[in-house]
Amino acid sequence: MNLLKVETVIDKIKDLDTYEDLSYYTIHLGFPLWRLFTHWVGIPYYLEKICGQTENILAAIEVTTEEILLYLAQSEKDMSYFYVCNNLLLTNSGLKINESVAYDILTFETRLPHEVIIDKQKIICAIVAFTLDTNRFNQWDFRQINSKEKFIYEITDYKLTKVKGIHFYPEGFMYDNKYYLYNIFINRKKINNFDRMPGVFKVLSDSLPLNEADFYLRLDERLSVPFSKADITDRVVAERFRGIQFNFNNTRLDNIKSIIVHGDLETFDKLLMVIKKDYDRDLEQEFWHIELEELPSVEDKVRDIVCVTFLHGKYYPNDKVFRHMDYIKNQYDYQDYCEKYKDLSNGNIKIDFYTTKECHYKIWCVENIEISEETWYKAVYISLGQVYRKLFNEIMENTLCNS
Repeated sequence: MNLLKVETVIDKIKDLDTYEDLSYYTIHLGFPLWRLFTHWVGIPYYLEKICGQTENILAAIEVTTEEILLYLAQSEKDMSYFYVCNNLLLTNSGLKINESVAYDILTFETRLPHEVIIDKQKIICAIVAFTLDTNRFNQWDFRQINSKEKFIYEITDYKLTKVKGIHFYPEGFMYDNKYYLYNIFINRKKINNFDRMPGVFKVLSDSLPLNEADFYLRLDERLSVPFSKADITDRVVAERFRGIQFNFNNTRLDNIKSIIVHGDLETFDKLLMVIKKDYDRDLEQEFWHIELEELPSVEDKVRDIVCVTFLHGKYYPNDKVFRHMDYIKNQYDYQDYCEKYKDLSNGNIKIDFYTTKECHYKIWCVENIEISEETWYKAVYISLGQVYRKLFNEIMENTLCNS
């Protein structure tokens, strides 16, 4: 076993003619590439070419899977790759191993069993991602950037292109059937949680008819991919927030069921709120089921179940009180949970997918008494995990500001 061969591979990846432009692209993504392995869906479009080139390099140097795993796991340049390699071992398609065995392999305590089979695309992508994450683009002299930019449309003296029909997203924009990442110097911060674009473009779009204006953007082709290949719904431009804004009885419910999702961009955990209209025949008035469910980002590894916190309340908007509240743990089969978490509108399992009654494990309940909005808020807040408390406050933002 020779780990120095892995360093040779990394040096050759950095010497590829595609590397510099790709390094420039990936630093504009806004997230480290090791995140690709938390929910593996295959090699992303922007890495396909360099992964193909890397496959040839690995074959020529005859580097083994074990050497790649050990080098990446033991590197002090980015400790996240220890967990990437651990993930690769636990999700291998051959001999199933537990975390203790995986740890021993990655710390030189035992050799990698021949029966462990790691998908070739994953291991290739891992060494490419590691190379890009640990050798990030850092040449920010505008004279150098200007000389490397690629333009295919007519430009002004300042290298701007007059554009029409732009569609803005949180992390990029669509133009001419291509998806461009925002230039790194554009502040992507939103004004409000529910905005679908950076604040500066929200202000311009709301205040000006941009299609009637002479609107110019810097269209560096190095930051573009075909729109059909853009992963807009997942990481690159993941919608952190979607759904209505909740403000107790001032909430506008146009549908029988409304869904709100807030996500943490660092951990990729989500908080789901589902509001469903119902009718109390005894009290002869409308009430709403209000459900909150923690949706943690779980590692893509072999496991049987996922257990999450679920809170349910019955809210009577006319009286501005709750008359029921309970605390539950929901258990899901792992594969069902992964589909639920992905939040795909065309999937067989939607994000509001409900577990079976036997896996809906109630722990406490209070009912048949008026519970104030403030008490409900406090009880929910203290029942949620730390990450989800922050997301809950974001959902309740307008309510808290007006209280």
